[in-house]
Amino acid sequence: MRPPDRFGQIKKDPRGGQNDIYNQIANAPAAGGGAEDFTTFEADSAIRRNELLFNITNQIEETKGKLKQAEQLVERLRQTLREYEEMYKTLTKGKGKEK
Repeated sequence: MRPPDRFGQIKKDPRGGQNDIYNQIANAPAAGGGAEDFTTFEADSAIRRNELLFNITNQIEETKGKLKQAEQLVERLRQTLREYEEMYKTLTKGKGKEK
């Protein structure tokens, strides 16, 4: 079972997913006193561990995707800058000859 899509929330707060994971860890149930309580705690801990691993894996994948998008944006901006610089050079060369 997948958790609900939180892309919009993460977009607003990039560390939001990380904070959710920390909150899950902080809200872990305390261990009881008996053997049954320990068995229940152990089973609950295994489930929580799997949930946390799933959430962390999702955060890793989302972060990689966002990093790739940022790198692509930087490359497009560099290309645009090179084009503008070339246009500037071309236009300034012709300017001096006209006077």
